[in-house]
Amino acid sequence: MKKYIIKILIISLLIQVINITVSASSTNIKTAKESLDIANKFLEENVLGFYGYYGETNINGDKINEVLAVKGTPAFIDMPIFVYGSEEKASIDAVKEAAIKVIKRPDKEGKSQYRCLGYTVNGDLFANPVFPPDYPPTQNVKTLNGKWVKYPWEHKHPYIQQWINRVDFKPDRLFRLTGRYDYFAANIVDGPEPQYFSDGGSIEDYVHIIQPPTMHSWGLGIGFYFHNNGKNLRYKTFLLMPFEMLKKDISVQAESIPVGAGAERKVLVGINIKSTFTEDETTDYE
Repeated sequence: MKKYIIKILIISLLIQVINITVSASSTNIKTAKESLDIANKFLEENVLGFYGYYGETNINGDKINEVLAVKGTPAFIDMPIFVYGSEEKASIDAVKEAAIKVIKRPDKEGKSQYRCLGYTVNGDLFANPVFPPDYPPTQNVKTLNGKWVKYPWEHKHPYIQQWINRVDFKPDRLFRLTGRYDYFAANIVDGPEPQYFSDGGSIEDYVHIIQPPTMHSWGLGIGFYFHNNGKNLRYKTFLLMPFEMLKKDISVQAESIPVGAGAERKVLVGINIKSTFTEDETTDYE
């Protein structure tokens, strides 16, 4: 009986954590212009030197996707992202230097997904984070003994260069603007693990910022890893959560739940909690 109580308590705890994250995403943006203005104001006030970063068209004249600028996609918890131009055209551009030329593929629900959602304000490719991977998920950097590419924006591989043209938010520039190399590092969701870094350093050295997060909009990053003794290259996208969610971020993972406990027997269950809080926060649970 006690083990079921433990499970219920843990499930309750996780539900409360989820509620904290979801409630943090509530903002009342109604139009693309309003969304762009709010994002620009954040960058102006917090990342010095970026004024009027987002516009209604990008440098190539592609128009902003107004729906995504207000509501994003389910992958971005229906919060704003800033994407310009055509999914199809961007997806075609994304495979020009690729070994696999697929631009569109059905997901698990049978819905067709383009490899890219469009372009960034600088005309770079904006990857679709829910595009089904080219390889089985089990074939990841760990199982393939792969290594993440450090400073991918400096790498000469043509496929990496195809994804990275403008580099507005690399660590050394962020340091000059904000005093921090890792300004967006805490926003990276499920980023590369240090044991698979190719040459030391920190996470911000391995994830290229395709689009920066702001207070109410998501960002997107991309990383690359080589395997098979450096002969094969793969990429992975990383969500960068909005700062309003980061302020409330907390993740909880239960360790193995005991299955042999009897009535009145004391049971210890380990709970691993990760957070980027720098100050004490009040929560609805203990």
